Amino acid sequence: MKMSKSVACLLIAILLLNACDVSYPKETLAQSLEKLIQKECGQDSKAYIVGKTLYLDIELDDLISKEKEALIQAEDKVDTAVFSAIRVVLSSDSDIQYAVTTAYDHGKNVALRIVRSINDEKSYRYGRISRSDYYKSRDLFEISGPEFSEEMISDKHDITIGEYVGRLIVFRINTTPRTNPPFRALGPALRLWYLGIKNENLILLVSDDASIGVIAALKDILKEELKSYSKKYDMLFDKIMVAEFSGKNILSVSLDDDI
Repeated sequence: MKMSKSVACLLIAILLLNACDVSYPKETLAQSLEKLIQKECGQDSKAYIVGKTLYLDIELDDLISKEKEALIQAEDKVDTAVFSAIRVVLSSDSDIQYAVTTAYDHGKNVALRIVRSINDEKSYRYGRISRSDYYKSRDLFEISGPEFSEEMISDKHDITIGEYVGRLIVFRINTTPRTNPPFRALGPALRLWYLGIKNENLILLVSDDASIGVIAALKDILKEELKSYSKKYDMLFDKIMVAEFSGKNILSVSLDDDI
């Protein structure tokens, strides 16, 4: 049986309308996320939108519990919160580019921050990047103790691609298992901090007591990370510059250097 043109057009219109339907309109996205966290975790939370960045704060005292079961439950809640934030963004008509979930205890002694790129999330779900690439190279996790936890919690700004990649480089270097000679040479002595971006240069900090050997090994590692992430994100810092807390510049790396 042939379908009349009018019926066919009506069906197409219905399909288009359904395709344009969104579960979480951008105007109420933050409130919707808070309600979802209450439903999924039984937990109060607070969501904020700053530019194209979504922030979700959740207080969990079990983050510093001595009980293994309580810690597992806290971890499950954090995972659920991260997933819920991404789910809401992907089911909205917003232009959110980054979802930042921050969990902390009541006294703000410890803060965990997980940052996800929505574009990376889509690429992973659509098979454009592998699971290994996604979780090993594009999953940004940061932790802070009593000295800086309140600053981490209160810091809410619109994240840029440059900042995201810069923080990924820092996270990867600080946490990669020491399974190759350059990393083993660094040992526990190395700790980097992201400072910012100036004139297309990524600025990092290293402790003042870093040895000459650590700095030499760090230079080679930074070259590799700069090359790797420039390909992944089709973007490039002119240089990575490393300074001590005292303000002294001790290292400069660019792709023009021999690797």
